[in-house]
Amino acid sequence: MQIMRALLLIIVCLVVLYIYIGRVTPLMWLLIATLPIVAFQAFRQMFDRRPCLIIDEAGVYDKRLRMGTIPWADIKRVYARGLAGAWFICLDLANVDEHLSRQPLHLRLSNQVWRIFAIAPISIRVNYMDASVDELFELIVSEVERHREMNPA
Repeated sequence: MQIMRALLLIIVCLVVLYIYIGRVTPLMWLLIATLPIVAFQAFRQMFDRRPCLIIDEAGVYDKRLRMGTIPWADIKRVYARGLAGAWFICLDLANVDEHLSRQPLHLRLSNQVWRIFAIAPISIRVNYMDASVDELFELIVSEVERHREMNPA
């Protein structure tokens, strides 16, 4: 759904820019070039019915992070952070570089932007999920604590 909104926003920006300027500028060509990429992602996301977030015995898996399952033992601290109406459950990991190295480059670069706003490089975006921030936060914290009690360091 977010990608569909981005696609619509790009198209609206193109139309407004063309009406305002009266010709196609290099910026508009760049926006036009991004349309097929955004459209492809939108259609892929629309038809992907797999769960976005899986919390189980092994750990936390968020398919949007594209780094596989994060084991409970690797999570040092969990905190929630809100930014302009968007909520994130941030995970501080013991071996963060190892996990980040599994992410695609474009996601690693976008993580740098979030750091400006004190959002951890590995964080779960909670907006547009069926569960609330509080429910997911409490679930993840309780699982981290439960696994610490079962496996003391």
